[in-house]
Amino acid sequence: MKKVINTLLILCIAGLAYVYYGSIMGPIKFQKDKSIRDNAVIERLVAIKDAQNEYNKQHGGEFCSDFDSLIAFVKTGELPIVRKLGNLTDDQLEANWTENKILKLYEDANIAEELSKTLTGSKAAQKAKLAKELWDSAAAAGFVTYNEDGSKNFSFSRDTVWVNMYDSLYHGKLNLDSMSFIPFSNGEKFELTTSTDTSKSGLVQYSFMVKAPFESYLGGLDKQEIINLLEDCDDRGRFRGLTVDNNSGNWE
Repeated sequence: MKKVINTLLILCIAGLAYVYYGSIMGPIKFQKDKSIRDNAVIERLVAIKDAQNEYNKQHGGEFCSDFDSLIAFVKTGELPIVRKLGNLTDDQLEANWTENKILKLYEDANIAEELSKTLTGSKAAQKAKLAKELWDSAAAAGFVTYNEDGSKNFSFSRDTVWVNMYDSLYHGKLNLDSMSFIPFSNGEKFELTTSTDTSKSGLVQYSFMVKAPFESYLGGLDKQEIINLLEDCDDRGRFRGLTVDNNSGNWE
């Protein structure tokens, strides 16, 4: 009888230990698994925001209202990249040179040079003289040097080149066709909405929001922990999931 009682006590203690262990480790495991899924969703939300920001720049401030159009935009789009050569020295900065001033000098010299080729007589000579004076001032400031044949070497330049948008934004790490789908959701899509507001002064403001409900991508994890999470969101007046808009994400 004593052995039976001892065995029962051992089993009770083991059961209590298991319950106690589960009560501690259950929430810890849930948070660990949730963090993995959260990070995957956040990564996708950030990718969507990057695409929307580029769409916004190239479409007069508007945001894209559907994923098919947004994906097509990224697949076929290009980004302007400024290719830089040279930096201003301390002496050039002290002489009040700025990047804009230098580029304006180049522009004026190029315009005068091209006009001298299209005009005739004294007008052509005047434009050629102006172009020479402008290029000489650039050379005196250390931005240009002349070759023996009269061609120029630039020690300072800013050129805009266009590059593939997808490669530039995602470096091949994102499957664009999956952009609209919430990770770990078994094929559910993000909710994408756009809006337009006009202020009293007539200023038009565009915005977008993308949502991923917790219930979409936390399926299969501890049900009670999910219930606790949703109730906590309700108590704090927060959306039951992750969101990103044109300003930030709600995880930031």
